[in-house]
Amino acid sequence: MKQITNKFLLSFMLVATLLASVSCEEFLNQAPSSEQPKEYIFEDYLRANRYMDLLYYYMSPTWTGDGKFGGYYGFLESATDMSDYSATYGATNRAFNSGNWKHNSASAEIDRWGACYTQIRRAYMFLDNMKNFNNEPEGRKVTMKGEVQFMLAYYYYELIKRYGAVPIVKEVLTLESDMKIPRSSVDEVVDFICENLDAAQEVLPDKWDDDNIGRATKAWTMALRSRVLLFAASPLNNPGNNQQKWIKAAQASKELIDYCDETQLHVLSKDWQNIFMRYQCDRVSEIIVYNKISANDLTFNSQLIRYEQATPGDQFWGYASNNPSQNFVDRFEVIKYDSKGVAIGTEEFDWNNRNHVDNIYKNRDPRFYYTVLYNGRFWIKRQIGTWRDGTEYGPDIDPKNHLFSKTGYYLRKFWPRECKDNKNPGSSKLSSYYIRLGEIYLNYAEAMNEAFGPDTYGLSSGTPMTAIDAINTLRGRLICPENKEIGGESDPFYYVKVERSENPDFPVLPNGMPAFAAGMSKEAAREKIQNERTIELAFEDQYFYDILRWKKGEELINGTLYGVDVVKSGSTYTYTKKKVEERYFDPKRMYLYPIPQDEVYNLGIEQNPGW
Repeated sequence: MKQITNKFLLSFMLVATLLASVSCEEFLNQAPSSEQPKEYIFEDYLRANRYMDLLYYYMSPTWTGDGKFGGYYGFLESATDMSDYSATYGATNRAFNSGNWKHNSASAEIDRWGACYTQIRRAYMFLDNMKNFNNEPEGRKVTMKGEVQFMLAYYYYELIKRYGAVPIVKEVLTLESDMKIPRSSVDEVVDFICENLDAAQEVLPDKWDDDNIGRATKAWTMALRSRVLLFAASPLNNPGNNQQKWIKAAQASKELIDYCDETQLHVLSKDWQNIFMRYQCDRVSEIIVYNKISANDLTFNSQLIRYEQATPGDQFWGYASNNPSQNFVDRFEVIKYDSKGVAIGTEEFDWNNRNHVDNIYKNRDPRFYYTVLYNGRFWIKRQIGTWRDGTEYGPDIDPKNHLFSKTGYYLRKFWPRECKDNKNPGSSKLSSYYIRLGEIYLNYAEAMNEAFGPDTYGLSSGTPMTAIDAINTLRGRLICPENKEIGGESDPFYYVKVERSENPDFPVLPNGMPAFAAGMSKEAAREKIQNERTIELAFEDQYFYDILRWKKGEELINGTLYGVDVVKSGSTYTYTKKKVEERYFDPKRMYLYPIPQDEVYNLGIEQNPGW
């Protein structure tokens, strides 16, 4: 018998865990209880079903859950030029931003190897033993197999987006198994993922009944395929710029867009901010893949708001860990209006443009106001104040206290106005998600632009839509009518009126954000599409991985992180871009995560370059 002691084997040898009996409505809101032998588990449908449901339970943490930096409430975006992690006890600055990805504080994000292979083993254990129970509802074994095949695809994607080429395991390994499993290429793993997604899509339903909401569906399989094939086509994995990879990625995204148009099971939300603020995912039709176990009543005192977002200033008393940067704020376009107040176009914010700087927060993309809190912005009960005046400071800045923002900004996205402060916590509904339909339009736009350019429809089927058409669809849904056109609380634009009542900077856009015109070069369109993706999906656990697959770490992780210095003089504020810190990124090693060293030794595989 081979003596294998590494974590990889331990992951594959974990004894099955079972759950205490729970209702079907809460089938994903479970925690492991006791260990049982597989014979006991798989003699009964309900026990086997609960065993399978742990594949959902152990999906990677999202932005509402465990911090990406070892549980210290840090968003992964705070390792990029999008955000700063202010608290000195956090791992962002200590690990990612200094290049020390092996620091123990970064383990929650870096050490996904064993966690993913544990669930891959669980999937094969289920497939090997599902023949042993026979008391399942009619047809349920077929859909259960589809769910497990989807989860195999999901966990392998979680591996390759971090580690690149990984071993493909196709069975339950035992102590007698040959553990010298070579790393397959990224293309081989992508093919394996797509094979499982194809099989799952054949048998999974369009939708589940109310007792099973949250299980994988056909749309889930198409959404994950869209993301996987875009990853495979991107510069990190496609250095030769193979156009067929981009075409496959575009086709996968278009398949889902057409499916959603036909079924109307998922549609783009008209009220953009409420995707993140007031509803659980089953109430938001734009959300495709969501984390059912996170559904809850969100209060101010939750980890997400008090510990990750809210200013420590008077009346809020939060911990403000993740603070948007000036680098990020500068990405939001300035809207141009004609003499009649009609939006006619946009332009990039420019610090050399005196009018832009003098009106720094006016006429910006509405997503800016929904995402960032800034000096002078009224929020819930008072104005945010990040100014200084001699030795005096506003309520939301304190250079001696590490919990206050160093960038001059606080994060608003995911913070409903109903959640006021720790003494009056309020509540709102929210559950985290992995993929929403807006991302699929962005995936499509990126792939189409790289395959055919911004204005050409080169696919052979489906309703024509160019790369720029897809982006303009997203921009066009950012509708902000005039107040007189908005009714009461049942009106889908009610919170636009509430927003504008507090915020005179908020724009009037009855037709959404102005469209991009045709005629751009592929290179110019690429920059527009990447920028649109950055602000549309900000703080949704996408940007860091996008930077890696774009191979733009030297530009968007390395270098200077900026904030804003706000100087108050009477009732006047002067805004100056300021340096917050220098970030580090080593392109020779940091596009891939380090594989746990024990795995390298015991499996006989190569470590990723530079680690």
